[in-house]
Amino acid sequence: MFFPSLCFFAKRLVDNDGEGEDIAADSFVKLMNRHDSFNTLSNIKAFLYITTRNACLNYMRYSQRQHTSKRELNRIQEKTDEHALSHMVHAEVLREVEFEIEQLPNRCKEIFKLIYYERRSADEIAELMGISINTVWVQRAKAIQLIRTNLLKKGMLSVLLGFLVITDNTLKM
Repeated sequence: MFFPSLCFFAKRLVDNDGEGEDIAADSFVKLMNRHDSFNTLSNIKAFLYITTRNACLNYMRYSQRQHTSKRELNRIQEKTDEHALSHMVHAEVLREVEFEIEQLPNRCKEIFKLIYYERRSADEIAELMGISINTVWVQRAKAIQLIRTNLLKKGMLSVLLGFLVITDNTLKM
């Protein structure tokens, strides 16, 4: 007697026909478990509508949490994918830069590594190698120019610069 109107009520609340029918049917199961508690038909009707309304509200809360969780998971996945891609680009660029460093003339390569890998000053390098400070600066500039030129020929310089800009912007966020 109440099932059709209860289904209509539930379907409108949850905006889902199948779920509305399930909720209405569940309300009748709850009624059957407590049928001794009701004396009149109006009490049964009130129980069914209140139980259905509460179940619909619970369903809508659950659906909202599901939707929010999926959206958050998608956001995290996108960020993770961007992060992984960033690391891949970073590794590839570093591999190319390392390759170009190894292609430098010996003295140029040695000075470049002392400056950038060992963080030595021009004074230290000049004293260590028995050369003038000016020679250290000239060799450093030559190394940078050779690396830049070779990366440019490979089309990697723009990738390196783009990566550095993206990384810098990401760090500022």
